[in-house]
Amino acid sequence: MTFSYSNAPSSLELALIEESTQILLNEYSKQCADAEQLCVNVTFTSSGNTLRVSKKGEQCTITCHEPAHYFRCLNYLIHHLNEDFDFEETGFFEKNGFMLDCSRNAVSTVNTVKKLIRIMAKLGLNQLLLYTEDTYEVPGLPYFGTYRGRYSQEELRQLDDYAYQFGIELVPCIQTLAHLRNALKWPMGQDLKDSADILLVGSEKVYDFIRQLLTSVKSCFRSENIHIGMDEAVMLGLGNYLHQNGYKKSSELLLEHTDRVLEICRELNLKPMMWSDMFISSNAGTWYYNVDENVDTTSWTKPADDLALVYWDYYNTDRSVYRKMLRIHNEIAKRTVFAGGIWNWNGIAPNYGRTINCTIPALLECQAQNVKEVFATGWMDNGAETPIDAIYPGLVAFATLCFHSDLDEAVLKQNFADCVDAAWEDFELLDRFDSLFQGDGNNISADNPSKYLLYQDAMLGMFDYHIQGVDTQSYYKDLADKLDKCADENSCYKTLFNFYKYFALVLSEKADLGIRLKEAYDKNDLSTLEELNAKVIPNILENLQLMHQFREELWMKDAKPFGYELMDIKLGGVSARLKACQRRIASYLAKEVDKLEELEQERLPYWTVENKYPHDMKVELRENIWSRIVSGCDLIDTI
Repeated sequence: MTFSYSNAPSSLELALIEESTQILLNEYSKQCADAEQLCVNVTFTSSGNTLRVSKKGEQCTITCHEPAHYFRCLNYLIHHLNEDFDFEETGFFEKNGFMLDCSRNAVSTVNTVKKLIRIMAKLGLNQLLLYTEDTYEVPGLPYFGTYRGRYSQEELRQLDDYAYQFGIELVPCIQTLAHLRNALKWPMGQDLKDSADILLVGSEKVYDFIRQLLTSVKSCFRSENIHIGMDEAVMLGLGNYLHQNGYKKSSELLLEHTDRVLEICRELNLKPMMWSDMFISSNAGTWYYNVDENVDTTSWTKPADDLALVYWDYYNTDRSVYRKMLRIHNEIAKRTVFAGGIWNWNGIAPNYGRTINCTIPALLECQAQNVKEVFATGWMDNGAETPIDAIYPGLVAFATLCFHSDLDEAVLKQNFADCVDAAWEDFELLDRFDSLFQGDGNNISADNPSKYLLYQDAMLGMFDYHIQGVDTQSYYKDLADKLDKCADENSCYKTLFNFYKYFALVLSEKADLGIRLKEAYDKNDLSTLEELNAKVIPNILENLQLMHQFREELWMKDAKPFGYELMDIKLGGVSARLKACQRRIASYLAKEVDKLEELEQERLPYWTVENKYPHDMKVELRENIWSRIVSGCDLIDTI
């Protein structure tokens, strides 16, 4: 292929565009091998939101406004070289992006982020926010992010350069009020904290600390935009601040603190945005989404004009909620940014059903209200148990709605194949791990049985009440068989599908193991107890070992090693308890003990919900805290 460019942004940017173009062409060298004679004429327009690519014979034209849209067009061309076409789309947003969580134990490697950047470029996304609470280097603060795999300043600059050449703005997303537990637990945090994870408002040491943070990221990112966090500080002013200064309303403290942080941002020529929940909740006197639809905001405390509010909503399927919340934001803020969610934090497997059912009304309302900036979030709650590659279906769905006014299934699947190099139907299988009760794509209640049925102790069966009458053996064995084919057919994602295949195999025998054990015990069916102990548990352990092995391989490929030790402990704990279960049953069968007290325990409902399927979607059969799943006892029994 030969390329010619008209009205390129600058000679420097053109050189970078050409370099990135070659990277993508090399990535698809086999597809492009027969396109040597193709002439591609690229024109950058000075304004507008239309992107167009057409091909007729050996001639191709691309018309777009910005580099990210160019790469979306280029990727479409690469994947449709054998046909003539005239393809046109409308970009609904000035900024459309993704926020990658690098603070929940898994700090993505530089190469992982670069791969994500290339996929984002193919999708036409132009902003990547790196969420780093304490996982970035700050000169003079050696404890900040220690043992956590923090990014060095050089790594951040390298990522910033790489994103820039693909037309993507890399934006620091940090915390300057709450969610700083990991940083504040060290000696440096003693004079800085109000409570365990919240900074002490009004302390000059705190503002010196924040200036260090902002100065550090300022030196690593070319973007003037910065996300300063400040969400979910529900205990603001109720810890050391209360003892030192007495009670003060959280809305007043928030405004005082925000003004001080803004002063530092202005000194550094940074343009801040913050999560809006504290502003909304403190003004309304109720939790974020519960604000009355007709609330009058004229008397509300409002943020400064140069502070953008980020409305985050990962939960609502009703478009009227987004309509209400966007109205409120637009009334109190000069600049509103919307953040949706890719449900990769549901446990060990993603929840695509809820992702898509929330994304559609959210982005359609953002289009209708002419919101300028949107991004999807990929939180890694509870230790990044879900591998990063599992975000792609949600990311592609979000990106598609940045250029379309509906989510056409054919378009979605084509975009996915063109940008991720895999079949949508294969990745869609991962949604089934937690759709056990509600059915494929319908897990709006965000149940996560795959997690608690993996981690729960078979001798305790704390969640067994809720799977009575559910054929988990057939359900997960069928899923494992389907995933086995995916592993063979997706060379780029072979390890991912192998991990999930063995996860399904483990669940096919372990999910109802506690039920089978107790039933045999209660009936004094010693032959069944013997079979479970001698055959079933060894099978589970064998598959669990392979699942564990593939998870480690994925982690070490995708993220820095720090944090994997906790994943290792969790999966290792399942194995340790199954072996202990074997020893307990063996001792009972050998008449070394006259009863098994664990199996004498009545199985009570973990949630107060009627035992029927599908259950009411307003009720979540969801437990995402590992320490609550593995035992009825307390992991931390001291203050």
